[in-house]
Amino acid sequence: MTGETVPHGNGMTEEVLVGLRVVLHALVEPLFKAQQPWALMGSSASVLQGIPDYTPPDIDITTTMEGAYIMEGAIAHSGVMVRPVGYSVREPYASYFGVFEIAGMKTEVMGDLVIKCGDGAIDVKDHWSRWSDKVRLLHFEDLHVPVIPLEWQLVANTLLQRPERINGIVSYLHEHGYDAPYLRGLLDDKTLGERTIAAVREAMHLD
Repeated sequence: MTGETVPHGNGMTEEVLVGLRVVLHALVEPLFKAQQPWALMGSSASVLQGIPDYTPPDIDITTTMEGAYIMEGAIAHSGVMVRPVGYSVREPYASYFGVFEIAGMKTEVMGDLVIKCGDGAIDVKDHWSRWSDKVRLLHFEDLHVPVIPLEWQLVANTLLQRPERINGIVSYLHEHGYDAPYLRGLLDDKTLGERTIAAVREAMHLD
């Protein structure tokens, strides 16, 4: 499967690019060999997919519990281990969580991530099967990099009530197009909560 070539957003600084380069070169081969699902998520994934006018403050990577420990071993030698991978609950997040400083960029690893707010929740384990077809592979230098789709990130940021990121993603999707059937499928998950489902439907003009 070949990766798409997508111009990244104008907020992608050289520091972030260097950090991504180091992290991704460390991860791709061992995770492929281990057959563990993984993907970039958060602001770095959004900006790689073209979201403009935002500079990612860090690099976020989601995977399974097993993948998180593989990542720890794969990237620890490339920088400083700030926090070894271990189970962590820090509302609204729970995951097998580790933090690294790679080429000046804070890099967070989250295995079996659960996002739980007062009125809804997302358990990432429930989404790997959906991402098997919908995760985007982007061409990044000499690598094919999996990134969480913007449609999913819109849902997550709406659950987390982050207006700046919601507005940026909504504007971009309206201008560049989006996968409406995939987004509708995400919104069929009632565990997201009524507020999140209604807000996304309204923002994207879904009837």
